[in-house]
Amino acid sequence: MIDICFVGNSSIDDIKSFNNRKKVFGGSCIYSSLSCRNSTNKNISVISNVNVELNALLKSKGINVIGNILSSINSFKIDEDNNSCIFINKVDIPIIIDDQININHLHISFRKGVDIDSILENPNINYKTLSVDVMIHSVEEFIPYLEKYKDKITTLFCNLKEYIKTKKFIQSIPNIVITNEDKPVVLMKDGKNYSYDIMDTKSIVSTTGAGDSFIGGYLAKQIECKSIDECITEGIMNSSSSIKNFGPIISPLKTKQSNNNSKKIPNNIIVVGNSCAGKSTFIDFFKSLYNIYADIDDLPPLLEMFELDDIASKGSLEDIKTFKSKVVYMKDIYEEYIKEFPNINHYSVKAKDGNGHNIINPSLWDIILERTVNYSKEQNNIIQFSRGKDAAYEKKFGNNVYERSLRSVINELPNKDETIIINLSSDLEIRKSRNYIRYQNGGHFVSEETMNQVYKNDIFNYEHIDINRGFFLLEGVSYPVFTIINNKMLSQVELNQFLMYNLNEIINYFNEFRRDDKYEYEGNSKKYLAKQSK
Repeated sequence: MIDICFVGNSSIDDIKSFNNRKKVFGGSCIYSSLSCRNSTNKNISVISNVNVELNALLKSKGINVIGNILSSINSFKIDEDNNSCIFINKVDIPIIIDDQININHLHISFRKGVDIDSILENPNINYKTLSVDVMIHSVEEFIPYLEKYKDKITTLFCNLKEYIKTKKFIQSIPNIVITNEDKPVVLMKDGKNYSYDIMDTKSIVSTTGAGDSFIGGYLAKQIECKSIDECITEGIMNSSSSIKNFGPIISPLKTKQSNNNSKKIPNNIIVVGNSCAGKSTFIDFFKSLYNIYADIDDLPPLLEMFELDDIASKGSLEDIKTFKSKVVYMKDIYEEYIKEFPNINHYSVKAKDGNGHNIINPSLWDIILERTVNYSKEQNNIIQFSRGKDAAYEKKFGNNVYERSLRSVINELPNKDETIIINLSSDLEIRKSRNYIRYQNGGHFVSEETMNQVYKNDIFNYEHIDINRGFFLLEGVSYPVFTIINNKMLSQVELNQFLMYNLNEIINYFNEFRRDDKYEYEGNSKKYLAKQSK
């Protein structure tokens, strides 16, 4: 019985990195299998074409080769500085497997030159569990294979760019492990997200094969039945070791393994606050570390409605008809305007001074939010919106504007229990200055009248635990709330430091609040844990 078998390419790589250059053995299954060997004594095999020298190296490490031993194998010229990989020599000889092979865990690198069907459809190859990885340069070509075999795949390894390209097709895969260069590793497991800090990456010699080395370390601990925390820690350690030299890990690792327990990160992040409080800036920073989220912003449908109202108010039916091809969110309202022309009940009008718009039908606040969520939601979402002191809205719907809006959002979200609300708070004069700066930089402008009346004060009410932390109770369930007081005009360096501090505080609070997966607040302000009645 083979404990683990790696299927992929083997090659000779001529790597240029940081003005250094070296020719080494390469290929996905070589990096992964040698990394795996340095982390376990289990039985390891590879299915690949190798040359005599590479076969001897693998044999010396106790790694069995199932494939052809050739005089010549694939070779590449890799320039890491320019992110280029050029074929120098291509060898395409099929591997015939006629004997029965029994494998505990099979890992396949979805790459050009790897005949995936011949492995997964071969009746002579029996395996218990399957993992795969993809490569950014060819990921589109292998999406059909991901779709075809997704019900057999237990773990997908990818980097962030690869995840973004494939996420529509892989949601049913139980474990998705996402690496992101010098940023945290993210595990998506059973519909929940976990973050792992990486090790120091300052002494980089070559990044080629770092992802494959991660896979080898991870799977080494998986076949030893270790916890998933231990699997990812081993992968991080091996990847960190890999980037400190050219080529695969051949010598035993000297780096001492650190304890790297996971932190849960939310599936859904709802960012609220007054206009120009810093919502988009916070979201951009958060996604620079954890870009697994779909953006749900009520601004695009709002701007679409403003544009439709602007055109409709000019009094030309033909002008309204020309807008049809641009309508995304407001198709029913567009059709309503066509039917009612010229007696249209508008939702918004231009501000009196001509800069920005005022909302005259308060239903628009709910409409744009509902349209946005229904149009965009995925497994992981970041939602942002503002609500202000609007007399017409309060007359029609009551004073608790945010409760109505949050209910319509949260009830539509998948994994709604894994949600945190971020409240951005900032003084009016600071926000008005940012409003003009945004407009000067090409952004939209919120009218002075709206800023002074609707967005004058922070009206988001929730149960406070301290100045930053609290919870919002909705239909018997409490959701953690973290407030960022964003009252300073900071330089980019200061801003990044400010946001990083708050981001870490947010994740720590979310983990404490959602500990033990219990959700109804019990009232202990020192622990601020959520509890759910049995």
